[in-house]
Formats: sequence, structure tokens, C-alpha cells
Amino acid sequence: MKRIVFPFVVSACVAALPIFHAGGSGPAGTAGSTATREEYLGGYEQRAAYISSYYDTSMAGGYYSAAARYAHGKDLRTADSMFAAALKEPRGDMFWMFPCIGAYLNGKDRMSPETKAVVRNAWKTYAPYRGDTENHWAMYYSTLFLAAEQWPDLPGSEWYNGKSSDENRTDAKEYLIHWMEIATTIGQGEFDSPDYFAEYAISMSLLADFASDPGMKQRGTMMLDYLLADFADEQLDGQYLGGFSRIYQPAVFKPLLSPASAYAWLYFGTGEPSQSGWVLLPALGKYRLPQIIGDIATDRSHAYVERERKRVRNVIRFGNEKNPPVYKYTYVTKDYGLGSLQGGLLQPIQQHTWGLRYTYGRPYTTIFGLHPYWSSEELGMFFPEEIKPLIADVVASKSTYNNPDKWTGGSPFERTFQNRNTIIVLYDIRPGTSTEHIDGFFPRNLEERIIDPSGWILCKAGDTYCGWYPLEGGEWTEEHDTPGQVKNAIGRPEDIARSGETGNWRFRSTNLQNGEVVEVRSRAEIGSFGKFCAGLRARRPRAVLKPGAVSVDYTTLAGDRMRFAFPDTRVLNGKTIDLTTTPLFDGPFLHAAVGSRKLSITYGKRKLDLDFTKLTITE
Repeated sequence: MKRIVFPFVVSACVAALPIFHAGGSGPAGTAGSTATREEYLGGYEQRAAYISSYYDTSMAGGYYSAAARYAHGKDLRTADSMFAAALKEPRGDMFWMFPCIGAYLNGKDRMSPETKAVVRNAWKTYAPYRGDTENHWAMYYSTLFLAAEQWPDLPGSEWYNGKSSDENRTDAKEYLIHWMEIATTIGQGEFDSPDYFAEYAISMSLLADFASDPGMKQRGTMMLDYLLADFADEQLDGQYLGGFSRIYQPAVFKPLLSPASAYAWLYFGTGEPSQSGWVLLPALGKYRLPQIIGDIATDRSHAYVERERKRVRNVIRFGNEKNPPVYKYTYVTKDYGLGSLQGGLLQPIQQHTWGLRYTYGRPYTTIFGLHPYWSSEELGMFFPEEIKPLIADVVASKSTYNNPDKWTGGSPFERTFQNRNTIIVLYDIRPGTSTEHIDGFFPRNLEERIIDPSGWILCKAGDTYCGWYPLEGGEWTEEHDTPGQVKNAIGRPEDIARSGETGNWRFRSTNLQNGEVVEVRSRAEIGSFGKFCAGLRARRPRAVLKPGAVSVDYTTLAGDRMRFAFPDTRVLNGKTIDLTTTPLFDGPFLHAAVGSRKLSITYGKRKLDLDFTKLTITE
């Protein structure tokens, strides 16, 4: 049957995005606690009301306070004055476009004619920059499409870019359809990003809620379902499970700081309450998550593997393929999730190749490692500008990029091999590389961190246990968050106040041929922490660490033999693993073939199909 679709909208602006966290709610929906539709909708309405309650009484002004008042039909004179004041000096480029049009569309039937005229003039006189990334273009063209629909039949002289309403609408529509086709055939380029999920969700929800064109309204709704389904089966307690295309510091080691976590709380009821501006307008809108996606997000009664294929951001130089595939592997339980990308340079600057995230302890709920690499060659692969000044240009806005102590970034000298809750990470680093070390992040709030004589680093985080075997020795240092790390946080998240705790731990190894074997188990999977430690002490990886010949042979606690040779020879129990056979989605809940433009969502005996070839949603 056809699902009845209710559209909705979201808006945000990087220049003024407060994020407020209420008291911790603890793990939610981690063991099969699915709700009835009536229960879900009741909970959703309460969460949505909590989010908007800050903005419809705030006197701080801006697009969000105006939008909330318009949507609720209260204090409209104040809303008009706030909106007009914000438009005196428009700024923010595509990050201005969607809060502006979102506030307008929520209030156009209630605002004064004078305020309407101010908004129209802004779209004539302020020229927003289109940007140069996938999320920029999604925001730019979705809002331009809606603006062109709102003010049809105008000549180019009435628009900032000199194009007529018809030309702007056509350009925007063609790009959006093209992007959706790419995303549903070979995957997103800025995929599974805890910090950039919001930009895509915002763009699609605007279309779903306000597009007059029936086809574009349907596409917006379907793509929003698609994005939320992708997130739902790879989140745990409000945390996106990695690897990721892009993530900022400090959210990489404080997972609940990312905007995606605010979406998890609004739509899934997981994680912590939030009044983030990134989800204000969805909270004001009419879109309601399909029940099947909500059930997937909250049921962690059984462990499962999710395999996905995404794509590398457009390769401009130093490559033979425009969009090489990205292979993502995630193992999800009620207590933790271990996830990885295959390694290599898949996205510039902010890639997160692999990591463990768990439900115990906040704000530090993760263990991970990386090679903190940077180079002009990496940037030249993905950016069209002249190569020589690129590093300086990037550091101006991403100050951690060339920091040898950074906690984000991919490396051409890093590869992974994951099988369920075990991962092997190998490094074959060329001498003279920007950094000649690898780092591991171990949070300060671990219950146990044992540097064992066997060579294993044995960690306990509540009911999650992690064993890390470094293939070469290293040194430990203790550190707090630095101002530079906080500066790179998206959405200006507020830190949780320190109370005299020690710092987090960095494990650094300077051998160029290097790596680690990481085993993760929970109390439910193996029993006591002592039993876990005893099992690991009885086994050691066999490694060859020579330039151009780095490999590991290891038998896991589950008895699986993993043989991995850098860069891409992976053998599991005698069978060579061929990553190229990975579908777009392959797991217990999501199923999609490469090139299909379709997504099947299943939960028990229920099924929901998104078919972008026919523009249909059926269940």
C-alpha cells in the first residue's frame, strides 16, 4: 500500500547555531524496545516541542526565533522585526539560504507585507556563494529551487545571479535529480558524516515540506527516508558509528557533540535531549519518520553486520578514477559498535577511517587510531585550486589539518581488515612523510586500561571490553582538549565541565611499518573482563614489518583466522575477501544493489521500498 507522506522542513545557520544539552538520559532503545506507533508519535511530539520551546520564547533574534514564532502563530510582530533585522546584513552564503527561506516559508501567510518585501529584496541583492562541496550544493540548489517557486515569472534583473525564475528553478531541479541518482546508484561522496548529515537532511526536508512541484516534493521525502534509514542502522545511543567521510574535532572523541546526534534524539529518541538549531525546523514541520525506520534505530536485541558501498569525493588529480568506491563495514551490538572504511585517502581533511564507540561513559565513548597525515598532494587530489598554497588555505579554516597531534584525517599509508568485532589496521609509511608516527586514542574515563606484559592493551568501558595489540612499541602521553581542537567543532558545542579528571591518553608509535590488532567483546558476548583478558593473553599476532611487505596473521577469539597483507590482500579462513562485490547496502535491515536507484527496508515481516526509478514509496 502507499504510505501517506507528511512533509517537513529544517533550517540552520553555521554563524549562529547554539547547541544545548539537557541532562543525560542514558542509553535508549538498545535492546529491542520498539514502541507502538501511538507511543512513538507521542514521544516525538514531546521531543519536537522541547526543541522549539527555546526558540519561540528567545529574544536573541535571528531566523530561528522568527521561524518558531511564525510556525506557532504567536508574537508575529516580534517575528517580523527579528526577520527584518537579520536581513539587514545577509551573510553565510548557502548557510544563509536555507534558514532564510525556511523562516519565510513558515511565515509567509502570517508576516507583514513589509517583511515579505524585505525578504524578496534580499534574494535580489545578496549573492550567496555556491560552495565547492556536495553538502554545499545540496543546500544551495534545494533552497534556490524553493525560492524560484515562491517568486515565479521574474526576470534575471530580479535575482542575485542574473537568471530568471524559470532558469533558476530548472538549474536547481536538474542538479538535485542528478545528485539523487548518483547517491542511489554508487553512494554519497560525503557519506555518513556525523557533522554533515544535517546539511543533507535539511535540504531534503525543505523540499519535502514546501516544494510545489509534486515530483520534487516526493523526491525530498524519499531522500529524507533514505538518509534516515542509512543513519538508523548505524547509530547506537545517539552516536553515529564509523568510519566517516568527515568529522570535526572534538566530536570525533566526544561523539554526542555532532549535529547528527540531535537528529537521533528527535527522530529515534536515542542519546541525549538537544535544542540544537540544526533540527529546529524539522521539529516545526509535518514529516514523521516511518515506523519501520524507528524500529530499526532502537532495536539492538541482536548483533549484526552492516556492509555498505559509498564513493570517494570527485578525484581531480593524481588518480585514474573519478569516484572510486568506498567499502564500509560496521558491527553493531547493544553495547558497542565497531566500524571501518577500507583505508587510503577517501575524503580530504576530516576522514575517520575506523573506530569503536560504546554506550558506557560520557562524553568520551570511543577508542580509535590513525596516521595523522597531511600533504599538498592529498588536497590537490580533491580541490581544483593551485596546489602550492592549498595547505595554507585549508589551515585558515581547518586549523588542525597540518597538526601532527590531530585526531582526524585519512592516509594513503593506512589499510584495514575487519571481521565482525575484530579489526586489523596496517601502516606502511614512506620515509619523509608529513608525520612519521601513528596514534591511538584512549579516553580518560575507562574503568580499566592495563598495559599487559603480553603486549596487549586491555581496556574496560562498562560492559564493553577492548584489546589493542600494537605491532610495534610506543609511548604514552596524557593530554586535555586543546583550544585548537575546540575551535574546529561544528555548531559551537559546549564542553562538559572538567572536575579535576586526568587527561585522555595518546599512544604513539614511531615505527613506519606498523599497525594494531583490535578485538572487542561485551559482557553479553564473552562473560567477565577477566575471561576476555585471559583469552587475549593466550594469542599473539604474527607480523612481518618490512618496507613494502607488511602483513599480519592472526586467529581471533572466535577462532577465525585473518591474514592481511598491505595494502589489499584480505583472507578470512582461507577465503580471499573481494570487497568489490559489496552492494550499496547489505545487512539485516537495508538492501540495495549498486546502480539500482532502489532501497528495500525490512524489519521482521514488514518492508518499505523506496523506488527512485518510479518515485514510489510502498509498504
